[in-house]
Amino acid sequence: MSCKKSENTNENTIKIYNIRQALKENIREDQLNALALEKSTDNRAKNSTKAKIHHRVPFYKNKNITLPLLSAVLALSFTCASYFYETHISKYVEKNRIAAENMALQGNISGACSLVDRASNLRPNNKTLKADKIFLQDGKTVDLHINIADNYIKDKNYNMASNELDEAANLISDKAGNFYSLLNKNIENKRMDITVLQIKNEMNNKSSIEDLAELLNKISNYNVKEAGETALELRKRISTVAYNTANEYLKKNDFTSALQTINKGIVYNPGDKKLIKFKQVVISEKNSFETAEKTRIQNAIASAALEDKNNKTNAVQVISSSTDIDKYGDLTINGTVKNIATKPVSSIQIYYTIYDCNNVELGNDSTYVYPNQLSVNETGKFENTEYKMPKGHHFKITKITWSLPQEDSHEDK
Repeated sequence: MSCKKSENTNENTIKIYNIRQALKENIREDQLNALALEKSTDNRAKNSTKAKIHHRVPFYKNKNITLPLLSAVLALSFTCASYFYETHISKYVEKNRIAAENMALQGNISGACSLVDRASNLRPNNKTLKADKIFLQDGKTVDLHINIADNYIKDKNYNMASNELDEAANLISDKAGNFYSLLNKNIENKRMDITVLQIKNEMNNKSSIEDLAELLNKISNYNVKEAGETALELRKRISTVAYNTANEYLKKNDFTSALQTINKGIVYNPGDKKLIKFKQVVISEKNSFETAEKTRIQNAIASAALEDKNNKTNAVQVISSSTDIDKYGDLTINGTVKNIATKPVSSIQIYYTIYDCNNVELGNDSTYVYPNQLSVNETGKFENTEYKMPKGHHFKITKITWSLPQEDSHEDK
């Protein structure tokens, strides 16, 4: 908004000048009338034969003096009153205009409109106020487009929401100033909201590290709270995918692929302690496997056949399990298991079925225990998130599989 502080002062100066000119004309006219009246009186006195003595009249009883003087005082009083009134109104209008500008720059457009309307009622021809009304009308129109976009966002109609924002941006594309910068910022912030929501929607359909990493790179360009939260969720999901995929490779003794997968996950989530520890486990497993391959003989095969049956059929015991649903409708499954075998077990995989509160089956899934390898009597935890499953209530473990050192996987009978 622009401010021309001299405009109202010029108007007052012109009004005061006109009043003073009129006052001078009135005084000059009264003086001429008084002079003519005085001459007429003198003539009548000279021609009168009855007037013997001339009496002097006090000045305050002389109408020829008091009337012009009273007129001058009244005119001056009116001029001063008008000046102070107009000055007060001008200050009041300017105060409201500045307050309206500050309100608008803080995003309170409706409040700014009220102040400008109030000031315009007192100064309807003020050009600055007229310009402010145009600015504020643009702001109200932009806000209307943003509100419509919000309704489309609620319906997940992101394309229509983006179109509304395009219309708002086009409306003010050729306009500049602090107020229009604020409007453009509001539009761009809403665009970021749409992008974040689109990415959150897309990531539910992505299951590979590469696809999730692509979304992570895209959302990392936005510096807003929601983007940060989504980026964190993407990193956690990349870690989960890397952990599970590496376990699958490890079960096949494909140590190279397992390590490559873990390293990918660490690139996108460097602080993931679970992946870092798992990497050491894989390296250890790889070294053990290579050593065993070189030294394996028939006696080792025979000795392996004598392993305790319990280690193959009942090595893992579930200590506890629980479920939790967050505000997004995601069901989180947690639990603790214990190695009750006589030797370390690894790659423990928990298979489960999810049910609602009426015990109706909703789906099946599996997850791995961490740490990957449990020593004798050591406990481990498992955790998995089932996205978009607000009806999930509880789950039942249907099968548990694990691997013994240098052996194929086994399952709970």
